[in-house]
Amino acid sequence: MIVIKPLLILCVVGLLVWAFRNRARVGMRAGMKVAGLLLTAFAIAAIVDPGLTQALADVVGVTRGTDLLLYVLVVVFAFAAVAGYFRFRDLENRLVDVVRAQAISEAIHAEGMPGADRGL
Repeated sequence: MIVIKPLLILCVVGLLVWAFRNRARVGMRAGMKVAGLLLTAFAIAAIVDPGLTQALADVVGVTRGTDLLLYVLVVVFAFAAVAGYFRFRDLENRLVDVVRAQAISEAIHAEGMPGADRGL
């Protein structure tokens, strides 16, 4: 066996273990865990038998297995980028709401309720 194969398998498994051990910080949901496990299994299978990617490429009509891996990588990156954008936008909106509520609370505390001096 070539030296690079065990090293690559160790890296892929290490990444999966790191993601599962740090799931509170990574924020992995159940679907992402299953996808991670499937991706890791496919990565290990492709490392052990590189002909697998060529066979898969032949099935879907792509010329080379490396091209298929590149296409899949581009699609996964696009999904990750879009998901990251929407997650960032959601967090930004939440931050705006928190800052707005804090500013209103501080203004009420410093100035009192608006209209309270009218005797209503």
